[in-house]
Amino acid sequence: FLSAYEDDPAKPISSMAFSPEMGCNWLSFESEGVEYMVGAGKMNDKAFLLGSPVLYPTPNRVRNAVMTFEGREFRFPANNNGNFLHGIVKDHAWVSDAPVTSAYGISVTSRITFEPGQSFWELFPIRNTLELTYTLKPGVVRIDFTVVNQDNKARLPFGLAIHPFFSIIGPRESVRIQVPAQKWMEATDLLPSGRLIDLDKGPADLRQPVSLSKLNLDDVYWGLSSAGPQVIYYDHIGKKVTLKACDLFSYSVVFTPPDRPFFCVENQSCSTDAHNLWAKGLKDESRLSILNPGESLTAWIECSVSNQ
Repeated sequence: FLSAYEDDPAKPISSMAFSPEMGCNWLSFESEGVEYMVGAGKMNDKAFLLGSPVLYPTPNRVRNAVMTFEGREFRFPANNNGNFLHGIVKDHAWVSDAPVTSAYGISVTSRITFEPGQSFWELFPIRNTLELTYTLKPGVVRIDFTVVNQDNKARLPFGLAIHPFFSIIGPRESVRIQVPAQKWMEATDLLPSGRLIDLDKGPADLRQPVSLSKLNLDDVYWGLSSAGPQVIYYDHIGKKVTLKACDLFSYSVVFTPPDRPFFCVENQSCSTDAHNLWAKGLKDESRLSILNPGESLTAWIECSVSNQ
């Protein structure tokens, strides 16, 4: 658990929890006594860890649990109707440094490395490290990422995402979401075709706030930028949660199951099934990130609570 305060350290106004042992999953975000995340729950009568898993190097689904990149084939254990869902790192322990404190907040850096000897090495045998720093300030959680290609020969193809399960606070109709995307990604069985569709021809146009009571989505939106953050409006309590992100996170997956006490607005750096779309020549649509040996990339997401 981490906590942040304004003036009196005995009266923290924000706290968060994450678990390095469970994929560096961000499990809780509480501000002024209100919990905005669902750390665990049930789906299909099975208990699940929810929170906000880190999805890497394959956010969301990989078609038929297999992908190719520059002549190499990568096979994964099918875990979702014959597909591979949510990447590798969410199921493994990360290594964490000691917390670093300042006058008004606290941060912790954790990392996971793909190298021989790791149980998951054979799934994605390219040497690389994903490093993540959680920083908590009053009303704000910031996530800073660094990806480093440490392989001597292979290029590193990857996508990066978070998958936060947000609480429904108050009546369902009083929660509104805004996703200022440019296009919706056409999909069949939750796997994008690569076609980018005008929002007025998709399942929902979220450029203006829309109530959860009107939505039943599990869809990919394309064309977000740092200039237009995603926003969750909690009208029942007069608060909003703003999801700002750097330009790398130009996609959002929006998941609004009508029979669950949660919903998801997921910053994602690439399309679902991005590696396979890229292999088909749909590079602009997939926006797969690729690092040459020795190269690195940094990115960030910031989640903040404020009054409406």
